[in-house]
Amino acid sequence: MIDSPTADIRIGQITQQWAKVQKIKSDYSAQTDSTNLKAKKEAFLDSSFDENIILYLADQQTAGRGRGSNTWSSAAIGSQLLSTWSFLMEEMPKPTLSPQIGLAIYRAAVATWPFIDWNLKAPNDLYISTKKVAGLLIETVSQGADLRLLVGFGFNVFSFPETVTTATSLAHELPEKTPLLAEDWISFLERILFELSFALQRAAEPLNSTTTTALIHSLNLHPHLKEKYISLDASGTLATAKKKILWSEL
Repeated sequence: MIDSPTADIRIGQITQQWAKVQKIKSDYSAQTDSTNLKAKKEAFLDSSFDENIILYLADQQTAGRGRGSNTWSSAAIGSQLLSTWSFLMEEMPKPTLSPQIGLAIYRAAVATWPFIDWNLKAPNDLYISTKKVAGLLIETVSQGADLRLLVGFGFNVFSFPETVTTATSLAHELPEKTPLLAEDWISFLERILFELSFALQRAAEPLNSTTTTALIHSLNLHPHLKEKYISLDASGTLATAKKKILWSEL
């Protein structure tokens, strides 16, 4: 078996190096139970109050999870972005922040690799065509009047769990002779930071018309969607021709 040229690459390490350049406090582990659990444990340490953003990274998670009872399946060690972005908040965000964060990740991906068939599956899964490539876990933690928003972001970069037939990776979907370049990964991270920061500015506001239209567009690109969405209102209620669904209940 020939070793992959990306076998020694650690996405967590590369991402931490970017964070240092950006002067973002970061915590990198070769292995942890969950970046989300670690972010929760450290959310209200004295040192955390000095940081608007803290980025938790790992090469491998032993107890990574998604929404509800879902778990995050591991691929080759270091080949995925396993991260939690912890943001200091001034007020409790509205439920409408969740779709805005999903849209932020989608926009960052489209801006970096516009030739890939990106789409969103509600509530917050990022797909390439019919295959899932990334997922989000969004939670708010509080202690008295203090708040932090935790954005768990798992992304299959160089490989994906072989046992998950509905999954893919970014590297697998790139066109032939178009490898994943380090500069592209850095560009993607910078775009994520920009898009997330922009979304957080509207954390306590209803969805505007540009956001709702962009979300409907990205959701309707999903190939396995059974019913097209026809509208999304400012409070986060999705509608098809037959029913209405509150985003927070998805």
